[in-house]
Amino acid sequence: MRTAIIGAGLAGAAAALALARAGAKATLFDQFAFGHDRGSSHGATRLFRTAYFEHPDYVPILQRALEGWRTLERAAGETLFHRTGVLEAGPPDGFLIPGLHKAIADHDLPVERLSRAALKRDHGALVLPDSFDAIFEKEAGFILADKALAAMIRLARAHGASLRPATRVTNWEPAIDGVALWTDAGREVFDSIVIAAGSWANALIDVEAAKIQIAEMTLHWRRPATDAFTLDKGFAPFGIETQAREFYYGFPAIDSDGVKLGEHTRRKTINDHGERSETPAPGEEALIDDFLQRFIPALAHRAGKRQSCLYEMSADGHFLIDRHPASERVVFAAGLSGHGFKFAPVLGEAIAAMTLEKRTPAEWEFLSLRRFGASA
Repeated sequence: MRTAIIGAGLAGAAAALALARAGAKATLFDQFAFGHDRGSSHGATRLFRTAYFEHPDYVPILQRALEGWRTLERAAGETLFHRTGVLEAGPPDGFLIPGLHKAIADHDLPVERLSRAALKRDHGALVLPDSFDAIFEKEAGFILADKALAAMIRLARAHGASLRPATRVTNWEPAIDGVALWTDAGREVFDSIVIAAGSWANALIDVEAAKIQIAEMTLHWRRPATDAFTLDKGFAPFGIETQAREFYYGFPAIDSDGVKLGEHTRRKTINDHGERSETPAPGEEALIDDFLQRFIPALAHRAGKRQSCLYEMSADGHFLIDRHPASERVVFAAGLSGHGFKFAPVLGEAIAAMTLEKRTPAEWEFLSLRRFGASA
């Protein structure tokens, strides 16, 4: 089967690899050079967690994804995942801790509920209010995102995929015994296509229930005065919900840039890519330092570099994985909403099953458009 994959970010690269491994003649398109920094998949690191406060139905998928990352590491011959554990903390009546408790209870997940003594002993850089609950998931950690994306594309090519960087797909339509798509070079026909176009998805999917909103986010780095925040010294990745229902997350220093952190809920929405400024929203630097002053004071006011990225937000913050209502030969993955990278190996497998076997794996059904009362 000849399959075109539109978009070479995490979803498209993972789909190209899974399809090529399954014997499909996969062609991976991207309008920019592979590994570009204009979308959602670039950057050094991404968190990996299985205790998932966002929705407990993601947990079985993530449990398989962990082995998927190990399999990808073996195939790539390089380290892509660091098992460091992840600390999450917040008020007991917020969204984080109740969501974690449900995921942990529903799936009997092995986590440690941290006492004040354990926090002071193992996570002494953090200053948490006495009212906060803290949970440590020791099997969690972080993914080396840029390396992982490059590995998936490299392995897809090794399995026979054709690579078409700097090739913009402008349109598609059902054709006799296939799907026609148009690039700047003209019309091509494939047996099936996968739309994994990230924040460019609306024009190619054009289904109201699958519409995404683009949000521009800024990642911040802080350069610590000592090596206490390095991976070698055991500083763990974290996610903290504040009393104001913000969600800050961060990573240990893995290079001279220092500690990377961001805030997940405060989003600068834009109508199109021409509005992207690649600068923080007014006052954002001060808000980052206010958070640090309260929770990690040793990092406050030690500004380093910044990096812009885009979220492709679905209406409810959950993924959009389905077939297109205009053609069962068209599968799409959209609306990953700033938390999709960790799923890449199993997301690719799911897209391959939907494309080649015409079935949606049962654990992905809750992410179809049917949750909006739409049919695909």
